[in-house]
Amino acid sequence: MKKTVLITAGAKRLGRYIAESLIEDNWSIALHYNTSKIEAEETAHFLSNKGGNVSIFYANFLNPEHIEKLIMQLSKKETCWCGLVNNAGLFKYDRGDNYQYKILEEHIKVNFSMPSLLIKGLYKNLINNKKKKSVFNTVINIIDAKIFGLNPDYYSYTLSKLSLYGLTKMAALSYAPLLRVNGIAPGITLPAPGQTEDEFKKSHRKNLLKHSSSVKEVLMALNFLIKSPSITGHISVLDGGSHLSPPKRDVAL
Repeated sequence: MKKTVLITAGAKRLGRYIAESLIEDNWSIALHYNTSKIEAEETAHFLSNKGGNVSIFYANFLNPEHIEKLIMQLSKKETCWCGLVNNAGLFKYDRGDNYQYKILEEHIKVNFSMPSLLIKGLYKNLINNKKKKSVFNTVINIIDAKIFGLNPDYYSYTLSKLSLYGLTKMAALSYAPLLRVNGIAPGITLPAPGQTEDEFKKSHRKNLLKHSSSVKEVLMALNFLIKSPSITGHISVLDGGSHLSPPKRDVAL
């Protein structure tokens, strides 16, 4: 069965790992990028050389018109579009006492509003193409384990990810039984830009199990949720138990 999945921010880091994993499961990949055109082309070339079917699509998630165009392009070009991984995310530091409306609005747009529009676009595409219920009609939202162990850091980011959590639940209710919607909430998984290896290892151990999520574990959770026809509205938390004993301040600080 031919099937296409859109991976937002799929050019590098976790998005690229997700694309590599799904290619191995015979998915065709619609690879979204914003500022990472060179990386998107390199990733597409790499995946194509592995025998994968890959197309790349540009969209700036701060512009709703770009989302409408992206959905239109996918609906026309990828007639077997049935999967979506909402991986794109904006991540800027602020606090409740100094946040600015513009930064909050940007986080909400990228981390909540655009994923919401993409899910609706996918659902309508399934309806318009008279697709039947299938295990492959699926959405995975990449959330953040931080929302299950709150602290005051990254105020706008955290609010936007809490919204994405709510979207996962509401979309699962709204689009069943044709479309399943689930989420993955990783803990510290990859080094942040500018973070040293020692700093990453230290933050990776700040949890009950002294071991936060790995890329391999995220991919295992992703594949499990995609292939489980009875699961919708579920969020897998991969944080080494940090949500049971959350830090008072963000571990990255």
